[in-house]
Amino acid sequence: MAPKKGSFIILGSLLLTGLPFFFLGGPGYQSGRSFQGAWDLGHILFFALLGTLLLGLCKRRTAVVGTGRTFALVFALVFAVGLVVELLQMQSGGRTPDVADLVRNQLGCLLAFALFAPSGWRWTRPLRLGVAGLLVLALWPLSRALIDETLAARQFPVLADFETPFETWRWVHPSQLRTQSGIVRHGERAARVQLTTARYSGVSLFHFPGDWRGYRWLRFSVYNPREEPLELNCRIHDARHREHRNEFHDRFNQQFRLQQGWNDLVVDLDRVRTAPRGRSMDLGRIEGFGLFVVQQPRPLTIVLDHVVLSE
Repeated sequence: MAPKKGSFIILGSLLLTGLPFFFLGGPGYQSGRSFQGAWDLGHILFFALLGTLLLGLCKRRTAVVGTGRTFALVFALVFAVGLVVELLQMQSGGRTPDVADLVRNQLGCLLAFALFAPSGWRWTRPLRLGVAGLLVLALWPLSRALIDETLAARQFPVLADFETPFETWRWVHPSQLRTQSGIVRHGERAARVQLTTARYSGVSLFHFPGDWRGYRWLRFSVYNPREEPLELNCRIHDARHREHRNEFHDRFNQQFRLQQGWNDLVVDLDRVRTAPRGRSMDLGRIEGFGLFVVQQPRPLTIVLDHVVLSE
């Protein structure tokens, strides 16, 4: 079946309302993971509506065309529209194109097919089962984010202890972290951090409760497996750091000399507050905590555990 005639105006209005969001707004680099996940699902919704509209138009104008050919035509049209949107985003400068968005676009089109495929068509049931499975996969990033954001709020003032699922996704480049139970400072698990020979190699915690007011210390433990000492750099910045073009002197920087074995490190938040040149760090809006090494001669692995605020 196809959408009824009276639905076309509503569908068109919804599509015109949603179109500007491909070029305006949207999540940024520091946006919450649940917001990013929800925003990505907007592609599925928009192109499900577009697929529904195109499917209805094709059914009305080409009634003699078989169901399979109609779906193929609409699928191709949706892909073309999605590709044009991605290219326009590239030209506008405000957004960057993403192949994953094209995949979500086509999933939206398949969702329209699944909803309006005729019940007597032999491919209707497999199509609906397949689309249901793909939707579960598409919903997973948002679900994972909501679960971990809830856990992070409950754990606070612990920022990361690697005892709960999905904590590695609080960090930038989570593939560099792997939870393990062999070498642990606190609890039952810690994170093994892989460092490379790049000029700057490390990890950054970006997704966490950012109101650090009322706390005096940031504590964390790092295990150095090497016999020789290792110079580890720590950086902390707030939301205003972007307004100052991410300058080195507009953030907190401290270097630690790690001895072999566990090193229990402490950062004085009073020093963090006064670190930016010409202003005070906003401890109510901390956005990033990073650990990195500089130009190592060979790859190495360290272990990180129990990142926590204390009074």
